[in-house]
Amino acid sequence: MMNKQNNSVHLLPPTLLQLLRKSCGVIGLGASLLAMTNLASAACTYTVDNEWSTGYTASITVKNDTNAAVNNWSVNWQYGSNRITNSWNANLSGSNPYTATNMSWNGNIAAGQSVSFGFQVNKNGGSAERPTINGSLCGGAVASSSSRASVAPSSIPASSSPSSSAAVSSAPANNFAQNGGVESGLTNWGTTAATVTRSTADKRSGSASALISGRTAAWHGLTFAVGSLTSGNQYDAAVWVKLAPGTPDSVITLTAKRLDDSDTSTYNEYTHVATITASSSEWRLLQGYYTQLGATAFQHFIIEATDTSISYYADDFSVAGQVTQIPSSSSSSSSSSSAQTCELKAPLRWTSTGPLISPKNANWKSIKDPSVVKYNGTYHVYATYYDTSYKSMYTSFTDWNTAQQAPHISMNGTTVGNAVAPQVFYFRPHNKWYLITQWAGAYSTTDDISRPNWTAKRKLLQGEPAGSLDFWVICNATHCYLYFSRDDGVLYMSKTTIANFPNFSGYSIVMEDHRGNGNQYLFEAPNVYKLDGQNKYLLLVEAWPSGPRMFRSWTSTSLDGPWTPLADTDANPFAGNNNVEWPTGKWANGISHGELIRSGYDERLTVDPCNLEFLYQGEAGPSPDGNYNTIPYKLGLLRLKK
Repeated sequence: MMNKQNNSVHLLPPTLLQLLRKSCGVIGLGASLLAMTNLASAACTYTVDNEWSTGYTASITVKNDTNAAVNNWSVNWQYGSNRITNSWNANLSGSNPYTATNMSWNGNIAAGQSVSFGFQVNKNGGSAERPTINGSLCGGAVASSSSRASVAPSSIPASSSPSSSAAVSSAPANNFAQNGGVESGLTNWGTTAATVTRSTADKRSGSASALISGRTAAWHGLTFAVGSLTSGNQYDAAVWVKLAPGTPDSVITLTAKRLDDSDTSTYNEYTHVATITASSSEWRLLQGYYTQLGATAFQHFIIEATDTSISYYADDFSVAGQVTQIPSSSSSSSSSSSAQTCELKAPLRWTSTGPLISPKNANWKSIKDPSVVKYNGTYHVYATYYDTSYKSMYTSFTDWNTAQQAPHISMNGTTVGNAVAPQVFYFRPHNKWYLITQWAGAYSTTDDISRPNWTAKRKLLQGEPAGSLDFWVICNATHCYLYFSRDDGVLYMSKTTIANFPNFSGYSIVMEDHRGNGNQYLFEAPNVYKLDGQNKYLLLVEAWPSGPRMFRSWTSTSLDGPWTPLADTDANPFAGNNNVEWPTGKWANGISHGELIRSGYDERLTVDPCNLEFLYQGEAGPSPDGNYNTIPYKLGLLRLKK
């Protein structure tokens, strides 16, 4: 957002730039560039990140626990029956035992810092193994850890859960699952085999839960029916699970099943949705995404356990997305509608409103860098303003036409202070609103988005590089991603598990483009969103080429990339002077730092591609004194033309 001067910045070592650049100027590698420091001895940790019936992904972290330094690292380990099928962020050799060595860009680690690399493993009919990691940097033979397997990324400790009388904190606002809380008998609940009962012995909320017992095979599981799902649409499915008393921690899986079809394959009707390690001491959240595909109708979700004889509870099943039919046995009604899926295709065309939010308080020169959340029918906008320095403000309204009449509340002097270039979202696992800001990268929380009464800022990214700005967080079912810029033609990203959020460390390069004076083709203000009804993410980055500011865009099926250009040139931008119409008269020169209006309000950052709107800062005239800081920025709204 803020280092706005058009100066060339060279923050990466030349040798590293040579490794990462391509002749086309943009690299979508996702290659790890962890915050570089050094090491003489380390702790080596093996973690199972995500597990399913036949395999899992895992990572090894080499952390420097001393204040000495060293270059280059090497670790080795061996499995019984498991075998690695692919790896990333390390040079892997051997075929069991395996040896991993650093790549050219992640061999230098400093005191207190760490390097991680990952791999995918085939169980070969066994269970997920957790081997000992050996190597000179591991102190000879340090036992591995299974922290992320025993406490799954999506699990929530009981202390973070609402009271037993509360509503389901994780259920999305448009949850259409009926009797997910097992309050109306066993309506919509069933079993593939074994016995299901409505139990009052334990429950996460309300008065009961569903209990499965008498299992003799892994496929014996609880089922939950939600009606017909629309082909092509993605659904967010979540359920809380807990093992019967005295049961050791065990893996629980959520599977989506379509109706059996006439082909010869036994298993193509089943789709893995999510996996966690469940506990008998607390309720844990099992949550993931499922996309209904093909002509075969949806049947139900299945909650299964890999251990063949254990019993377990399930409660508060929720599903969000487009529903076309609710089971007739349900006790409540819901409207039916057909789904609409809209593909974003270039070229894009927009129309712009006039200025909707302009400085109205004494001495405010500009309002810029908006973050907007629509919650309970109200738009909540946090933004930056400038008087004699950069500060932050809050406003709210229910209609864009009345936005300017709403009070502009300064956050200067509050506990959080000035939250420049904010991003605001609700993080469901913590039941809190989060505000992400700079300088340096920081976060703050509140229980009430309508009151700018946030906690004091806390550090967001360990090992943050100098000059970082415009931090942006988005999460999927297992991880949270932190994107940021440095005005150096590079887009950066850090990654952590849901369980570890908001603690980020290290970073990687997503892409870079060093054309132009000051590397302005990947300038700042990155935005990333999940498109409703599609397995697709949308990435926006502000560019500052020879003319006015504009946004470039890419899409991907994964937050890890790779990213494919959508509209990313001067002539074909995502949004810029070349593709915006001004029905009431052109008032802004260029399209700068802004946010799409989201269809939700939580950490998934969903947007409706059929009805895209973009709140942006527009340069409404020149600076009165020639200083960038006093340019009279105002906020306007773009609407995508259909």
